[in-house]
Parts: sequence; C-alpha cells; structure tokens
Amino acid sequence: MPLAKIHVLQGRYDDELLDRVSHAVQAALMNTLGVPPEDFYQLIFEFSKQHFRHTPTFVGMHYSDDLIILDVTFIEGRPPETRLALLKDINSRIVAEAGISPDDLMITLYEAPGVNFSFGRGEAQRATAVPRT
Repeated sequence: MPLAKIHVLQGRYDDELLDRVSHAVQAALMNTLGVPPEDFYQLIFEFSKQHFRHTPTFVGMHYSDDLIILDVTFIEGRPPETRLALLKDINSRIVAEAGISPDDLMITLYEAPGVNFSFGRGEAQRATAVPRT
C-alpha cells in the first residue's frame, strides 16, 4: 500500500516526464518491496519557486531546479536492508527516466503500523498485517 508523494518545481517537469518519474517509482516499489501493480497510490505536487525552497548543497549533495522530493509511506516491518535497497532502486530508476543528477532526488521513507491505514469504509484492512522480516 505504499503512498508516494512526488514534489517538484512547477514548470520543470512536463506531463510526459512526470509520467516517467511516476512509473519509475512504481517499478521500484514492485521490484524491491514486491507490491502488486494494482497497489498504486501517488500524489504529484508542483510548487512555484516561491513555495519550493531548499538549500543548494547539503551533506555533499548539490541540488538544482531538477530537485525531486519524494515521500513514500508504507506499512512497517521491512528490514533495513530492504529499505536501503529501495532508496537505491528508486534513485537509479528516476535518474535514468528523468535524466537528472543522482543528487537531485531526496527520498524520505515513512513506516507506520497497519492499524494506521484504511483503504476505505473506515476499516483498517491491514490492522493484523504481520511485520515483514
């Protein structure tokens, strides 16, 4: 049930490029986390330059107007190795599809217990999900 939130600078990415970024994110989630293709939830946010502020450099990274800030939320329980592999997989796929620098992708992973998610009807369909090991 990963939910991906893709944040970009308005006007930098046209619809075709956003589609390629979206596909790259989903492909990495399917490849690394094993989510099925129909488990697809994404939100794309475009911000004006005034509302998309960031430092030009941090921890050795150099950011440009191509910067994508990606938040991915999913049910907890995957081991650190899987989460680290997901970061690498997402980065390599987006860099290839969007033609951006590997520095220009900031990813934040959020995990929460299954009881915190409802896919509709106000029910927590994954409340009894067993954490993956």
